[in-house]
Amino acid sequence: MIIGIDIGGSTTKAVALEELHIAKLISVKTTEAITSASMALEKLLTLIGRSPRDVTTIAISGGGARSVGETLLGIPVVKVDEIKAIGVGGLALSGQSQALVVSMGTGTALVAAYEGGRRVVHIGGTGVGGGTLQGLSMRLLHTNDFEAIERMAAMGDAKKVDLTVGDIAGGPVGIVAGEVTASNFGRLSTDVNENDVAAAIFNLVSQVIGVIVAFAAKAYGLENYVVLVGRLAGNNLVTKSMRDVADMFHIRLRIPENGEYCVAIGAAKSTFDNLHSV
Repeated sequence: MIIGIDIGGSTTKAVALEELHIAKLISVKTTEAITSASMALEKLLTLIGRSPRDVTTIAISGGGARSVGETLLGIPVVKVDEIKAIGVGGLALSGQSQALVVSMGTGTALVAAYEGGRRVVHIGGTGVGGGTLQGLSMRLLHTNDFEAIERMAAMGDAKKVDLTVGDIAGGPVGIVAGEVTASNFGRLSTDVNENDVAAAIFNLVSQVIGVIVAFAAKAYGLENYVVLVGRLAGNNLVTKSMRDVADMFHIRLRIPENGEYCVAIGAAKSTFDNLHSV
């Protein structure tokens, strides 16, 4: 058994991998890196009824991985580069041999993975992501509670805050339809309510990521192989807006189950592959 652990900024995710079969997935709140990784490991082993001696290796990735030593609860630790874990995890979750894997967390990372994960390229990303959404909401709506912002956005209308191409040009321009956003927050006034602002914040974050993803997919020849992972990939408001952008640029999106665990899964699988290639 290999345990994959992703020590993120807000949550630590863990997966138990047995011969490439996912036995269990769990997450805990991140506090201190080693403490969070230990808690996730103990919780995972308890849930599957195993002990540390049943684990061959712990594959650790994510922002907090540097803080972990060579063992955890007496089990050998392997550090896995986060970019590699994103690429391998995205392919494993989607069942693809190549893909542009888009990891949407606090910010957004774009990783091109080829040859079943044997070649992984970090092509960049954007600072726009879940952190942007919560930060703007804190300033404009006086809350950064994601669930509360989501509820507000579901009741709001972004078109009362954003300007469309039709508003400016009177109709479509080039490949862009008249109802497409021309200026995020371009219509903002004191008359709009907080629900409309929340909807516009979701719109801005989703559309910025969507356009960057579309251009990257075309540049790397992966228009039909885009995989969305990370916490935001599981949000219907985000993915609906991104699908609208993808349709405009003729990009095909895949949103696999358990995308939030992409890094943990990728760390475990890449370690499994390395151990079995020796």
